[in-house]
Amino acid sequence: MCCNFGIEYLNLIQNTIVSMKVHELFRFCVEFLRSRGVETPKTDTELIFSHFLKISRVEIYTGRDSEIPRREYKKIMKAIFRRSQQEPTEYIIGYKYFWGNKFEIRKGVLIPRFDTESLIYQAKKLCNRPKYILDIGTGAGIIGITLKTIFKDSYVVLVDISDDILNLAERNAKNILGELRDVELVKADVYEGIWEKIGWGKFDLIISNPPYISRDDFLNLPSSVKAEPHEALYGGVSGNNFFLKIADKIDKFLSRKGKVILEVGDELQAEKVKQIFRWKGFRNFITFRDMNGKVRGVVIFNF
Repeated sequence: MCCNFGIEYLNLIQNTIVSMKVHELFRFCVEFLRSRGVETPKTDTELIFSHFLKISRVEIYTGRDSEIPRREYKKIMKAIFRRSQQEPTEYIIGYKYFWGNKFEIRKGVLIPRFDTESLIYQAKKLCNRPKYILDIGTGAGIIGITLKTIFKDSYVVLVDISDDILNLAERNAKNILGELRDVELVKADVYEGIWEKIGWGKFDLIISNPPYISRDDFLNLPSSVKAEPHEALYGGVSGNNFFLKIADKIDKFLSRKGKVILEVGDELQAEKVKQIFRWKGFRNFITFRDMNGKVRGVVIFNF
């Protein structure tokens, strides 16, 4: 496979003119990605050009007649070829913006989606200065770190099962927050080990974008999504394994009048999540939508 990659890449750059203007190479790259079945060829090309040329996406068009330096040309072509192999753009450029902040992203961590920002909107709207926040399955730290920028006086605990991923979340926290004051990173599987690390206590807000894709839905995912970590996507046969784990000990970790905000895949799954928490004695819920109008999550109230 490595040899095939090299041969195809060499064929690609040999079929383009090294001395090209921005708009000429941009048009070629968009068409090349489209011919390889990439779903968002224009957006991906914009991100790659912006990153390697160190310009804004607007400047791609305002500086369309600029010549592309040979060194940057090679970097762009290599990145475009990697994207044509269904490697996610965020893994290629190494970052993703979320809620206006730049988060480092690498292979092996879930790529943030703008849809997940709907969880932040709900927390901002429904929570009045939560003192303690728990972000389960934090990944790159996008939810917990973003909430810390909003609720500056909160004590935020970021939980994940991977040391490597927690190291990434820690770097993002330092880059965005400047320091780790009242931010704790804990290696744990949902709740296991949290009290041993931070001491006993309950949380005013428990929030998570857990793995929630079912077996059947996973089989139909685009190749670029399947390139992301399986454990961050797959939620068991029905997709509800992690909702069950979160609900299992919720009474020990959620404060009185606390709230749980969970991302879900669709309206049907939202109803299943509500039923799971009804079994635990909860009765008050809100289902919310993302910017595209799709059901994106459930808020569970502890009162």
